[in-house]
Amino acid sequence: MAVEIKKFERSVHACIENGKRLIEDAEWSANRASTGMALAMLAQEECAKAFVLALVRDGILPWTQELKRSLSVHECKNLVMIIMEWLSAVNELRLNEMLNQTPSCQGADSPLRHLPADVATAMNIYRHEMIERIGRRYPERFSDWSGKARRVAEGQRDRKKQGALYVGVGEDGDVISLPPTSDQAFTEEFARAKALIEFAEDVDRECIFAYREYELFAEVFRVMFKDLAPESDDKSPEEELPSGIPGVVFVRKSITVADVVPQNRDEQVDSGTDAMKG
Repeated sequence: MAVEIKKFERSVHACIENGKRLIEDAEWSANRASTGMALAMLAQEECAKAFVLALVRDGILPWTQELKRSLSVHECKNLVMIIMEWLSAVNELRLNEMLNQTPSCQGADSPLRHLPADVATAMNIYRHEMIERIGRRYPERFSDWSGKARRVAEGQRDRKKQGALYVGVGEDGDVISLPPTSDQAFTEEFARAKALIEFAEDVDRECIFAYREYELFAEVFRVMFKDLAPESDDKSPEEELPSGIPGVVFVRKSITVADVVPQNRDEQVDSGTDAMKG
């Protein structure tokens, strides 16, 4: 699909403004612990939509039917939020370094080779599982695509949002969960929503201080999605292999993924995983 920049700019702005409206409603909700929390989580998903649309606007992602439909899939948006939260934290860190005139722990000109493991996994699941499933092709899944991103992909965040609104009923018909009454979860989700809105606005204005981290993420994501672009000559190579089963053919293809390397707990926010592998 052809991309008209102005249309995407309007959509980015509209999603951000709707996110702001949702967290304002969340803050003034009569039941902040339940309804307010659900509204805050919806605001976060609007921020994820804005971010994906901004990536299309900036030529990082191709505007395809699969990508468009992913904007309506809660698990897809929650995976994107994992990427955003890392970039948001690093962006704030780099801004503070500039304001305080303190050098980066890796040096301003040192090459950045890594993405955090959760971020790399979220990118892989989003592109090679979710997008492929939406496109009714052949989703890929590897054992090291686990941890936080795997739980999110399997609906952990969406179940939390649903649990804030509805009574859970078990197999035997008894109540197994009620909407929460404590404000702690609301406070956490509200703060997360505000941070994501601020980062979405930074991306919208192209006000990125974590330029090395953002460029690494953007380049890896661009390559991962390159074969989906309608005009691309770089389609994933496929090889048909006989299966020995009448009417069935095995297909072997090459894909580009963000390499997932285990990360030590005490590593800095800008360390993580090797950029990509074939």
